[in-house]
Order: sequence, then C-alpha cells, then structure tokens
Amino acid sequence: MALDLPNQLLQIAQILNRQSSQETRNHENRPKPKQVIHQKIQNTKKIDRVESSLKESSRDLSLFKFKSGAVVALVLIVVFGFLNSLFEGKVVAKLPFKPIGIVMKMSHRGLKGEDSTDCSMVFLYFLCSISIRTNLQKFLGFSPPRGAAGAGLFPMPDPKTN
Repeated sequence: MALDLPNQLLQIAQILNRQSSQETRNHENRPKPKQVIHQKIQNTKKIDRVESSLKESSRDLSLFKFKSGAVVALVLIVVFGFLNSLFEGKVVAKLPFKPIGIVMKMSHRGLKGEDSTDCSMVFLYFLCSISIRTNLQKFLGFSPPRGAAGAGLFPMPDPKTN
C-alpha cells in the first residue's frame, strides 16, 4: 500500500495536469467578453435595419393600397353619376322573384309604380360594382399579387401559424 501511494499521487497529478490543460485550451477557444458584446451590438443593429426596412415597406404598401382604392372609388362614383342621370326613374331590369323588405327598398329606389319585381339602375349598379371592382383593379394595375396575404374574400391560411 505504501508503494502504491506515490503511484496514485503521480496519477492524480497527471489527471489534474490534463484537466488544467483542457481548461486552458477551452478558455483560449472561448470568445472574449468584448467580442461577445461586439457581436451582440452588430446583431441588434442588423435587426434594427431590417425592422426599419420592414416599416418603410409597410408604409409604402399602405400608401399604394390607399391610392389604388381612391382611384377605383373615383371611377365608380363617376360612372354611377353618369348612369344615374341616364336611367333616372326608368326600370332597367325585372327581378325573377319578389324581394324581401329592405332589398325591395333598394331595388325599387327612385321608381314609380307598385311592381316590386322592377329593378332600378342603382340596385343593378350596386350588384355589378361588387363583382367588377376586382376586375377594374386588375385592369388599372392596382391589384395585389396573386399570392398576397389577405387577397380576395377567402385568403390563403398562413402555414407558419399552425
């Protein structure tokens, strides 16, 4: 046992020496605190640049949507005024059904007579403008891209939210 003690001490010394050399190698490979802080500052600057770019793009998109909506609304108002002056008080269509209360008030607006199946220009224009608005936006070049989120009545679901 006495002979084993020096060998054991020698083995312990070798193990400690190996551990300390591994720690110094690990310490040398670790980035210095200044490097870590500098890297964090660079990352926050990149994030700030991307966020400001995103805000600017979002603002530009909102402005473009507002302009396109205003142009389409202006076109539809001008056409409405022109058609209303042409067809004021005239029956332009016959409905194949007797409409219910509020729909009858809209469809018979500005017409004389009691026939509830008569249809005024205002009601027909309203129905047509709903379907024509998207085509008019495409024709004038104001429509959003096909894959744009929120485009149309039933937008595509976002796969990232699942």
